[in-house]
Amino acid sequence: MDTLQWRAFEAWCEHSDEGLLVVDSSGKVCLMNARLQALLKIDQVPESAAELLSQTEGSMPELRILLDQSNRLDQAQWGSLRVQKYPPQRLGWRQVPLTENDDVVGSIIVFQDASAQGQLEIAKQSFLSMISHDLRTPLSTILGFAELLDNNRGKLSDEEQREFLGHIIKNANQLSRYTQIALDIMYLEADLQSFEIQPVFLDRFVRHWLTDAVHRFPADRLLFHNGAPGDPMTQIAPAALHKILYILVEFALTESPPDMPVGIHLNYDAVRAHVTIQHKAPDLSAADAALLFRLMHPRDLSEMGRPHLHRMQLYVASLLAERQQGALTLHGKENHEYHIDLALPLMTAASA
Repeated sequence: MDTLQWRAFEAWCEHSDEGLLVVDSSGKVCLMNARLQALLKIDQVPESAAELLSQTEGSMPELRILLDQSNRLDQAQWGSLRVQKYPPQRLGWRQVPLTENDDVVGSIIVFQDASAQGQLEIAKQSFLSMISHDLRTPLSTILGFAELLDNNRGKLSDEEQREFLGHIIKNANQLSRYTQIALDIMYLEADLQSFEIQPVFLDRFVRHWLTDAVHRFPADRLLFHNGAPGDPMTQIAPAALHKILYILVEFALTESPPDMPVGIHLNYDAVRAHVTIQHKAPDLSAADAALLFRLMHPRDLSEMGRPHLHRMQLYVASLLAERQQGALTLHGKENHEYHIDLALPLMTAASA
């Protein structure tokens, strides 16, 4: 980036409503605008990513996952973080590579506060409007076919009865899923849902989860691999981890072509365990990915404008991960390949 381009970029940063951070490949903070300082509630621009982490360790411990130097700078990434100061905030973020002469020299990270300028309330209103509409649709179908069965007792063939019952079961399942998403979001947003945290051996937990998941998902498409010896422990609520895995795997299977496998990988570093879901998503654009970890982008309620159910659930998964001191990150790869990384804190000798 030449001098003129950099000055234009700086001018844009200063007038942007989004928080902007530029970090080079050595970890030096090249630019941080005033908006990001306000979002992170820090007084001075740090000189390095390490200094930024030390300033935000108490209010945003998950930021370390984003700024970890082991992350690939040449990959687009998306996720969300929670600022734990009062009042708490959730920041959606996206990271894009910064290139010069076709070489990756750093990354630009853009943070957005969903509560800014009333956007959170608009999003909630859009979400509630959509949910109320989508609850009525399957409910009307269930009532319609139930009345047909009741009014035509003894007149319908076995095939007709099976067809009507099939419609009832399908729509009842859809109704149940919408209701569960609405309840999850309501309780998690209000911090009302409590979890019983306990030590969990991740390898055996995921293997046991897979024995249950094969009754819901095609077993031949799920490939599990533990990339590290042993089975380190994390501290998490088993019920929360169970639900997160279901959401992530369902998302990956739905987004990927029906003949493509979905990989589930366990890896560990010094302080975190990583459950990584690898899959193809040919129809997931960068614009779509940027909205996955938000409640709902204010939009019209037309069929084209409304989000897919399996994509909406990623917002629930991200809230669940944050409540477990973890974080979800979506990594964009080449050839429409994506990795969803669930990072969870490892148990130390002191915590054990």
